[in-house]
Amino acid sequence: MTWPDSSKGGSKQQEIDQFVVDTGSAYSGYPSDRQRRGKLVVGGAAMEAILERVSEKYNRLAIARPLPEESLQSLRDDFLVRYSHETTALEGNTLSLEETRTILQDRMTVGGKLLREYFEVVNVHRALVWLEDFIASGKPISEETILELHAIVMDHILDRDAGAYRRQPVRIVGSPHIPPNWMTVPTVMKGLIERLAQGPGNEDPITFAARAHIELASIHPFIDGNGRVSRLLVNLVLMRSGYLPAMYRVKERTRYISALQRADTEGDDTDFVAVTAKAVEVMLDQRIEFASRSTS
Repeated sequence: MTWPDSSKGGSKQQEIDQFVVDTGSAYSGYPSDRQRRGKLVVGGAAMEAILERVSEKYNRLAIARPLPEESLQSLRDDFLVRYSHETTALEGNTLSLEETRTILQDRMTVGGKLLREYFEVVNVHRALVWLEDFIASGKPISEETILELHAIVMDHILDRDAGAYRRQPVRIVGSPHIPPNWMTVPTVMKGLIERLAQGPGNEDPITFAARAHIELASIHPFIDGNGRVSRLLVNLVLMRSGYLPAMYRVKERTRYISALQRADTEGDDTDFVAVTAKAVEVMLDQRIEFASRSTS
């Protein structure tokens, strides 16, 4: 994203960067800032319990007999459909799982639905395939990665705003959280992208991925599609770290939203880390069950 030169001779981005410095921070709501102020909660019995449970299940899966290629392909195809349904349903898409399967696998249209709903599931499906290719490439996560994900997710839904940061203020429906001024979005995104490029390091990948979701959603860099891109980002981090992807399900929407709001307003991310760990556990349970059936 480029900015025109200002009349003062410097770039518009330089002016915004200086504004952030002069004000101490134009936006203090994202988790990295809370962490610097020592307010981000990093423990919690429920969170620790589910992370431990997920770790134990990964150990069980590691010693199980490897699945044949056909079974892995079947699991992948099913995941692409279910994820496309669940993540768009979280945002209010009314297509059922079977209608989503009809669109994505049978390549047929469904009557009585909005064209936008059709593109929402198709675009998420495309984004998942793009993620697989990106992970295989070994490229580091960059600003272009995030913008490309948004461009795919919002193709045929937003016009000029697909793949571009917002250029106007926004509010998150039902949340007291106020995202940063749109002029500071490139600056605050820079810090997140630098941390994503470095990877989890010694931090648990599920916790790292959940916090990346919290931060991106808090910044709300796009006019629309922030939730879908945030959840895709979680899976980019997880899959790159060798983990199964997370499946946030619409039936757990209330807890998902309340945990995200708690992280935004109270600086306590433990519930959301637990929600993300549960979303990974959903996929682990499916894989373990599939493995046990294939050996019985």
